[in-house]
Amino acid sequence: MSDFLSEKRDEIQSRLDELAPLIAEHERLKRALDALDGVDPVGGRGAGRPARGGTGRSAGRPRGSGERSRQALALLKQEPGLGAAEVARRIGVHPNYAYRILPGLEEQGLVEKRDRSWYPTEAAE
Repeated sequence: MSDFLSEKRDEIQSRLDELAPLIAEHERLKRALDALDGVDPVGGRGAGRPARGGTGRSAGRPRGSGERSRQALALLKQEPGLGAAEVARRIGVHPNYAYRILPGLEEQGLVEKRDRSWYPTEAAE
């Protein structure tokens, strides 16, 4: 019986060793995708182009319209009244990112800020 267990442990460890590089690649790709969320794919100001209309914003997709924004909105629907830092922690992003996406959701009328907490609006339902 101990030979069987030893063999199974070795098989599992071998498979874990095989998967380790794939897990590392997954994490690198996930970080890259998170970094690209919100970047203008046509080349916004970061590509040497001037700001359009003097607003400092490029003509990319609207702020607050990406996957992380959807996650933040879904979280606030489940648990209204969270602060931006807690929203960030729960969806797995840096707090600065939440401070960027929540105002975008507010501009769209989907959330509102009261004191230091965020709440979904009726439009979000």
